[in-house]
Order: sequence, then structure tokens, then C-alpha cells
Amino acid sequence: MTKMRLTRAVAKATGLSLAEAATCVDTVIDTIGEIIARGERVELRGLGTFYVQRVKERETAFSGTIPPHGKIMFRPCKKLREAVWTLEGSGR
Repeated sequence: MTKMRLTRAVAKATGLSLAEAATCVDTVIDTIGEIIARGERVELRGLGTFYVQRVKERETAFSGTIPPHGKIMFRPCKKLREAVWTLEGSGR
């Protein structure tokens, strides 16, 4: 799903205009991004949790030293994990 399709789904579900729904979707996405960028976790019940995992400095054979940095992680909620697990053709 693209952001535009999500916006259309929000507009249809709420009765908002496409422009109003786009503002809502943009605001939610921007806010989540700002919170994650500060290193805080975002927990969305029914979806999962976004958080930043700290990665230590390490040496590689090809690119030399990789400095310590943050890595965005997502842990889906139990209901979502179970829904994906039961998808046909998911390789399980």
C-alpha cells in the first residue's frame, strides 16, 4: 500500500476530504518519524512498536570502520505476527 492509497482509505472511512485525510496521514507519519529520530519508542496498539537499536562500532573487511549508529527496528504485535504467519505462500 502506498501513502496515497492509505490516504484514500482514511478519507473513505472517515468521510474527510482527500486533502483533509492527506493532512492527517502526513501529520501521523511526520510525528512518528520525529519521535523515532529522538531515539524514543512508538507503540501503536494493534500494529506494533518502532524503536531505535544502538549498533556498536565495528570493523569490516571491505569498508573499514563502521561508526556506532542507530538502527530503526519494528516489532509487530502478536495479532499481526499471527496473521502474517498464517498467510499462504509466506514461505512457512
